Amino acid sequence: NFQSSNGGTALMYAAQQGHERLVELLIRRADVNLQNSNGSTALMLAALQGHERVVDLLIQCGAEINKQSSEGPTALMLAAQEGHERVIELLLQRGAEINMQNSGGGTALMRAASQGHAAIVLRLLRAGADAGRSASGKTALQWAEEKGNAECVRTLEEHTSTTAEAEG
Repeated sequence: NFQSSNGGTALMYAAQQGHERLVELLIRRADVNLQNSNGSTALMLAALQGHERVVDLLIQCGAEINKQSSEGPTALMLAAQEGHERVIELLLQRGAEINMQNSGGGTALMRAASQGHAAIVLRLLRAGADAGRSASGKTALQWAEEKGNAECVRTLEEHTSTTAEAEG
């Protein structure tokens, strides 16, 4: 588990670059949950880059799916922010906590909405993501509006009105 000056390991670099075979070799001798100086794990780095097969391999080998970095994002939040649908699907299937909040109160849904990933916003809502106000004081709808992501705004508004009708 040799770590570079920023706390990175060979496993983290291989995961970030999507080198599946190298990850397979390194994973046997590495702590899959080791964090670098930013608190990121190999799983977070692979999810951020959209490396679905590497994410799957890391989870199979014991990577903590809901582990948070020092700023609080999880692998799911990072995949949602970057629009990696297949990684999000895999993480949800494997038990990722959909409504976890980072240190600022943000969620995977808020990250997807602020980046304009409407298909992911819809997928997260259908999986049970809470569209309400977080600890940060903003809703996913407010994030989408603030960033000018009209399709996300429509998706969130439709979901909100459908949910209100179902509850009323």
